[in-house]
Parts: sequence; structure tokens; C-alpha cells
Amino acid sequence: MKISLGIWGELPRGFSVLAPMEDVTDTVFRQIVLDIGGPDLLMTEFTSTDGLCSVARSKVVGRLRFAQKERPLVAQVWGTRPENFLRVAREVKEMGFDGLDINMGCPVRKIIKGGACGALINNPSLAGELISAAREGAGGIPVSVKTRIGVARPVPEEWLGFLLSQGISALSVHGRTVSQQSEGLADWSTVSLAVKLRNAAGVPTRIIGNGDVRTPQTFRHRLTETGADGIMIGRGIFENLFLFRAIREGRTGSAGFIELSHLAPSEKVLLFRKHLAFHRETWGEHGNFNMLKKFAKTYLRAFAGARDLIDSVMHTRKYAEALDILDGWLALHEEEHHAVG
Repeated sequence: MKISLGIWGELPRGFSVLAPMEDVTDTVFRQIVLDIGGPDLLMTEFTSTDGLCSVARSKVVGRLRFAQKERPLVAQVWGTRPENFLRVAREVKEMGFDGLDINMGCPVRKIIKGGACGALINNPSLAGELISAAREGAGGIPVSVKTRIGVARPVPEEWLGFLLSQGISALSVHGRTVSQQSEGLADWSTVSLAVKLRNAAGVPTRIIGNGDVRTPQTFRHRLTETGADGIMIGRGIFENLFLFRAIREGRTGSAGFIELSHLAPSEKVLLFRKHLAFHRETWGEHGNFNMLKKFAKTYLRAFAGARDLIDSVMHTRKYAEALDILDGWLALHEEEHHAVG
């Protein structure tokens, strides 16, 4: 079976990827991360193939909105119907995405109950059908899979070996079972196993490790110990928005890296304000404003009065209310203003 790596073959050794995250990695957040100093590759929020092929399409298709500056960008999708994977893969290619990734790891109970995402680990025959349909529809752009190592118990050798036999261009391995959710530590030995299985099979599939990477040091350590081609980071970005910038600068030997904790309080507030304003500009007044509140603790941390400022933002119901609170805080701390780079 011929495997075309596409964009996965063009990335530098030890590449970084922003993980797809529900109600987080929309076009707005991806562009914010890029402006700060982003990863080598981005992924969309995971998007329902069934939703895209239904009368509810208008409620779902916004997840695939992107700006050209975000490329290379891979669309991540989920579902259970091969015919919808075929149709959506064709559409993803036409839209200009650099690849299609299939979610076979999400542990959300209602999704598992429907037989999708992480539930596919116990249904390899359907998983194979979905991959085959996606590869046919993708027409040359690479198809990849993001998965976990089991449902109730780990079955990494059996499951990862199966996926590597399906002609996928990249395999992202999150070293937890579905039932673990986000509990416990990710088992990175399973990423090493995926590399060994890939090498033994003689396929070019890129292996990406995922789980608990929050610092550039951990990033480098995991690459070295596993032999993975790249590392995917999800929750770590909430702890330091400059994490990908640090990883890039560590790779090139550049100097002058800063962390979010290094910024003046006014710079943190300005970054959050930028995110809020850009979200309103992109999605309009009826955008999912409440979803943005989860970012308050990401930006507004480690300075005097941060907790009170977060609390004030959390009690707002509209973009204008939150922006007024941030502008009021900035006016009181005008002497601390600096341009955010």
C-alpha cells in the first residue's frame, strides 16, 4: 500500500503540533498562538462528519473556518459512517487543508456511547472502513489518526499495529486509555512502541507523541527517549502561551525567549483583550462568548489583583462587558503599558 506523507513529510525532525481541543482551537485561538510564536503544524477542533452531512451543517461548519496564515493546517474529524468520511474528505481537500486527521481517542462518554472516537479502539473493522473511505475521498492529501492506547485497558501493540497497517500518513499516540480520561500520567513507552512497530513494518508513517508535555525540556526529553518524529501539545499551552515559541527557539538556538510569567500584568491583560476583540470580530456578537471565559485564567495570572479581575470577567455576559472591565483595569495601570510582541 503506497503511503503519501504530504505535509507530514515536509516538517522538520522533532516538529511540534497544537492538539485539537473542543471549544479551544478555533481559528481565533490558532491565530493568537501563531502571533505569539506557534507550532510547526496546527489542527482544527474535532468536527463531526455526520453533522457536516446533515441539515445541522451550518452549526458545525464554522469549526473548519481558517485563514491562510494558519497553514500548514490539518482538519480533524470524527464519526461512524464511512460514506460521510468519503464526502467530508473530498470537501476538506477542496477547502485547502493540508491533511485530514481522524479522531479515534476522544473519551467523552456520549461520543463513546455512539461508537465514535475512542470507542473505535474496540471496533477495528469499522475504524479500517473509516480510514479507507477518508483516504479515497482525500484524493492525495494525507490522512492521519489520533488515538489512545485502549478503552478500559491498554492494548497498544494490537491497536497501534493495526492502525499502522492501514496506510495512514501519521499516527498520534496519547499514552492513556479512554477510561483514564485525563487522569494519571501518560505512558510514553507506548509512543516508543509505536516507533518500533512502524520501523518493523517498514512504513514511513510519522509517529507523534502526546500527553503531559508542558515545558521545552520535557518536549526534548520525550523526543529523545521515544524516537518520535514529533510531539503534540494540548493542555500545556494553557500554562504557557509561549511554549511553542520556546520550543522553536530551543531548536534554532535563538535567544531572548520569554514566558507568559515574564510579562508585565498590563501585557497579559492586553493579550486577553486582543483575544476577546478578535473573537467578536470573527464570530460576531452572537459568538460563543461564554466559551472564552475559560481563557481568563490562562492570561490573567501571577500578578496582584489577578484573581479579582478574573472573577469580574467571569460574571460578564457579553463581549462589551468584559472588554470594558479590561479597559478599566488598563486605565488604572497605564504606567505599565507595553506593546505586546
